Amino acid sequence: MKKIINFFIALVFLSTPAFSQDCTVYIPSNIGTELHYEMKNAKGKTEGVYTQKMISVKERGGETTFELLQTYMDPKDSNKIITQDTISFRCKDNVFYIDMEKYLNQKQMEGFKDMEVKITTDDLIYPPKLYPGLELNDGSISLEIGAGMMNMNMTTNIVNRKVEVLEDVTTPAGTFTCYKVSEDVKSKMGIVNVQLHNITWIVKDIGTIRSESYNKKGKLNSTTELIKIVQ
Repeated sequence: MKKIINFFIALVFLSTPAFSQDCTVYIPSNIGTELHYEMKNAKGKTEGVYTQKMISVKERGGETTFELLQTYMDPKDSNKIITQDTISFRCKDNVFYIDMEKYLNQKQMEGFKDMEVKITTDDLIYPPKLYPGLELNDGSISLEIGAGMMNMNMTTNIVNRKVEVLEDVTTPAGTFTCYKVSEDVKSKMGIVNVQLHNITWIVKDIGTIRSESYNKKGKLNSTTELIKIVQ
C-alpha cells in the first residue's frame, strides 16, 4: 500500500529559461547541468537522494521539448543506482507545461505491463509571468487498469495552486530568490484516499529549490532540498 501511495504523490516541480524561442521555463537552462537533491522525513533523516540532468532540447512546430534524466541513488551508496527515468517538459507560446504522465514511476508501471492501462491527463502549466496572488491551473492524472476480472482506477488531482510570495530561500546549494507555490494533492485508489498539502519554492532557469509535504492534519511529512548544482 505504501508503494501505491508513493506512486500517487511522487511529483516533482522544476524550472528553466528561454532558448531559441521566447520561453520562460522552470528547469536548468544548459544541457549537461545537474541538480542534486536530498529527501528527508519529518524527523530530518535522509531517506533518498536523486539527481536531474538536462540531456536534450528540441524544437518542432513552434514547440520546444526538454528532457531530463532523473536518477535515484541509494542514500548509503551514491554509486548504487536504484532507478532512472527520463522526464519531459514542453513550452509553447511562452507557456511552460508539465506533462503529468511523465511523472509516473516507470519502474512501478512495469508491474502493469501485462494489463490494459488507459491514462488520461490534464497538464500543469506555468504562465510566462508569476507574481504573488496568482492562481494557477489545476492538473490531474487518471489511470484505468484492467486485467481479466480485476480492475483498478487511480486518480490524482492537484488543485488550489497559488503563488504565495516571492522570498529568499537558503539551502546547501546557496541562497535563491524563489516563488513560493502552494497546492493540494488529492489521490484515490478504490476506497483509499490520500490528501496532501505541498509547498514548493521554484526559480526559473534552475527549478525546485525546496519543497515540503504535509498530511491532511497539517503535519510535516517530508522535505526535499537542492544541495548542489553541477554545471
